[in-house]
Amino acid sequence: MKNSALLLLFLAIINLEGCYLLKQGAGQLDLRLSQVPLGKAISEEKNAEHKALLKTVPAVKQYAESVLLLKKTDNYTSYYKTDKRGVSFIVTAAPKTSLKPYTWWFPVIGSVPYKGFFNEEDALKLQKELTQKGFDTYLWAASAYSTLGWFNDPITTPMLKKGRFNLASTVIHEMVHTTKYINGQGDFNEQLASFVEVKGAIAFFKDNNLLTKDQLNRIEISRKRNAEVTKLIQSYIGKLEEVYSSEMQKSQMLDEREQIFESLTGELIKKNPQRKREYWIFNNARLLQYKRYQEDPLYLNEIWKKSQGNWGQFWQLVNKYTQDQGWE
Repeated sequence: MKNSALLLLFLAIINLEGCYLLKQGAGQLDLRLSQVPLGKAISEEKNAEHKALLKTVPAVKQYAESVLLLKKTDNYTSYYKTDKRGVSFIVTAAPKTSLKPYTWWFPVIGSVPYKGFFNEEDALKLQKELTQKGFDTYLWAASAYSTLGWFNDPITTPMLKKGRFNLASTVIHEMVHTTKYINGQGDFNEQLASFVEVKGAIAFFKDNNLLTKDQLNRIEISRKRNAEVTKLIQSYIGKLEEVYSSEMQKSQMLDEREQIFESLTGELIKKNPQRKREYWIFNNARLLQYKRYQEDPLYLNEIWKKSQGNWGQFWQLVNKYTQDQGWE
């Protein structure tokens, strides 16, 4: 009954908001109607690796709810099988002379610095339009997303592509959004989810002895490598902010930023020679992703230290932080 009422409300909003939400509503409806119960998916799955991964999900969900104290919902009790590389395709944008994100406004969730599509062609069309208007753009395929409790979010095939640790961390990330989401505060929402997903996933695997010491060490090495990349990129974000806040002419500003991008790409290639150069092509929209999805922001680290690793205390301090910011 609850889901039917929410669906009617969602469809009513779609009718008010036009073509975009109509298409996304149709995509959400397909996602809703095409998913199957997780138990059935496990019994019918032919891929042995995927079957094993799907079996991990209930334990991750139970741990996230009982230990991490994330909100209990019916999310991740079903499976949506798809051949697409992502379940949604996300477009972000920013001016060429500013690290201020282009934003969209939607009912219920307010202003957000990204726009998602179930159809990749629609995302590419928007990206092209924004590029032609002079914005920097970035598009990526998302393996999962949260409807913030409006509908039951399923496990999707793209969530299974990167192994058990990534699956667990993705489930936890999306569960955080359902637990704590501040309208109009996109950076905070993603930083909080990214912070909890890493802490929570590592704790889950350690507490349940599901990974060997060597596997955990490799995860830690990978995290440190990613942290080094993020730290380097953050230092270049600072350089760009200085350029963008200066009084130089726009043409000079654009030249300066290209030199900064080239320097950043060069340093990252040296640190990560296994990556092709094309992977490290930057613009303002992509840099904002690194800022938005920080796994280890200083203010959350301070809150975690104050909580002394107690999840109940952690969430109390997070709530106090958002209230002190005037967001609630």
